[in-house]
Amino acid sequence: MTKMLEPKSLYLQTFQNRGKELAGKDPAWVKGLREKAMASFEEKGFPTVEEEIWRYTDLTTSLLQVPFGFEMEFTSKTSVSARLKGMGFDVEKAHLVVFVNGRFSKEQSSIKNLPAGANLTHLAELSAADSLKPVLGQVVPSDGRPFAALNMAYFTDGLILQVPKGKSIPEPIHVVHLSVNASTNTQSHPRNLVVLEEDSQALLIEHYLDEAVSPYLTNSVTEVRLSRGASLEHVKIQQESAKAYHLGTLVAKQAEGSRFASCTYSLGGVLARHEVETTLSEKKAECLMEGLYLARGKQHVDTRTFVDHLAPACKSEEVFKGVLDDEAVGIFDGRILVRENAQKTDARQSNKNLQLSKKSQVYSKPQLQIYADDVKCSHGSATGQMDEEALFYLQSRGIGREEARQLLVYAFAGEMLDRIPFDYLKHPLRQMVNDWMGAKP
Repeated sequence: MTKMLEPKSLYLQTFQNRGKELAGKDPAWVKGLREKAMASFEEKGFPTVEEEIWRYTDLTTSLLQVPFGFEMEFTSKTSVSARLKGMGFDVEKAHLVVFVNGRFSKEQSSIKNLPAGANLTHLAELSAADSLKPVLGQVVPSDGRPFAALNMAYFTDGLILQVPKGKSIPEPIHVVHLSVNASTNTQSHPRNLVVLEEDSQALLIEHYLDEAVSPYLTNSVTEVRLSRGASLEHVKIQQESAKAYHLGTLVAKQAEGSRFASCTYSLGGVLARHEVETTLSEKKAECLMEGLYLARGKQHVDTRTFVDHLAPACKSEEVFKGVLDDEAVGIFDGRILVRENAQKTDARQSNKNLQLSKKSQVYSKPQLQIYADDVKCSHGSATGQMDEEALFYLQSRGIGREEARQLLVYAFAGEMLDRIPFDYLKHPLRQMVNDWMGAKP
């Protein structure tokens, strides 16, 4: 019997055997990035709980116990558009871009007319374009990031969004990453690139779904570069089954006066880890990070944020909430770094968690590192269980205990839903939260 390779060796050997196939028609500079990424992964290996940012997520007892294959289909029998309509999305009003197991699906996608000079396409089509050099692998370098390194080495495709100076894309850009398998465990490594030039605007939705029978891994990386005065609204919806292992990295670089708003909704998966980072590299840049994570059973959801204030007169705000039931584990690790030159910084951070079960676990670690003296900064964290007095009050008004419980959960999570500024998202996201609670819409 052939002995199974341990995970690190498996990825290294597979890359040696299939490196040329993965690179395909990549130019020399992309092939170089792949090789450099794999060398970085070989040196560092998978993260362990000895690293502070992985302290509460032990991959050796979860993800690294599952063998994920490299062979998969790139078609789906399900109409993604029809599925989204069933969720309440008015997809006729959006640009729909669909990837199946990490590869672009032209049949499932529907891209409307774009402003002159705007580009909405996929990476496999433009991988040879030198215009991608300043972004690909530069916003999210592979060094010190094992999963970003694996993504760079193994990516096959992903979204490219480029918006020229002064242009705005008025319709939502709804990107669906669909994972499909049957009897074989699979994996995909989508890589998305977003480049907004001066004073441009866009709304981008990354939506992760599946129709999987067996366990699968999604290891995604999204790189964002915002020029002076650019504004990106980014929404991530991770709505996968209990067979999913999801690792997502989103990193932005912001120029003067740019605005980056990121909202993450984590609603599924046996293991989900979301990393959201931005660097406010020039004055008067702003960022908003929000998130809602709901977990039950033995789900494990890990959220890590990092805001690097490099320049003066910048603002950042973070608001994250979690609801944990049964034996679920929720983690929030948020770090704000205010550097010496970042005077007049305004930075706020909040994390609140609601435990519906005594067996659920919450680890909340908001952090402020401040090296400037003229700043306004605050952070806070609160975790608690269901308010029995509020529950009793509702029951005394003739509301059943389970319905009262759902009302209180919805009231807690509702703040995040009330903050949604886009009609395209409001009803579907409320429906998702209702479905999670088992409530009728």
